[in-house]
Amino acid sequence: MARTELPDKIETERLVLRVRTVADAEDIFDYASLPEVAYPAGYGIVVKGTDKIVGSVDFNHRHEDDVLEIGYTLHPDYWGRGYVPEAACALIDLAFKDLGLHKIELTCFGYNLQSQRVAEKLGFTLEARIRDRKDAQGNCCDDLRYAFLKSEWEVI
Repeated sequence: MARTELPDKIETERLVLRVRTVADAEDIFDYASLPEVAYPAGYGIVVKGTDKIVGSVDFNHRHEDDVLEIGYTLHPDYWGRGYVPEAACALIDLAFKDLGLHKIELTCFGYNLQSQRVAEKLGFTLEARIRDRKDAQGNCCDDLRYAFLKSEWEVI
């Protein structure tokens, strides 16, 4: 299937669906920070001594059995400095100790070696390799599923 360019705007009877812009940031934050919308809302990664957000770490998916999936992004200028593992570690610790979760999952594509290294550095276990999936650009690749149990975290 070829990649299709999506329109900038779609209209329905009551709605306009449009590409988000920087001007929408405050509106997005207003709803995305609510606990009933995002669990929890997530955090911007800020290097101490600056006030610049260089990435984010959050639980981007909540499964019905109270298993959270952790996700992160980081500006490429800050790759290789250990910021993502440090940020993810803090959020995982909070999830196990304060939220009482028993499992956290992490997914990444097989070509994303940086995310694989983060998962391995944190002690996640590779539970599944879903072969021949397509990423957002339509490229075929493996989808890797990692997990971390609370009982494993308590040992660290």
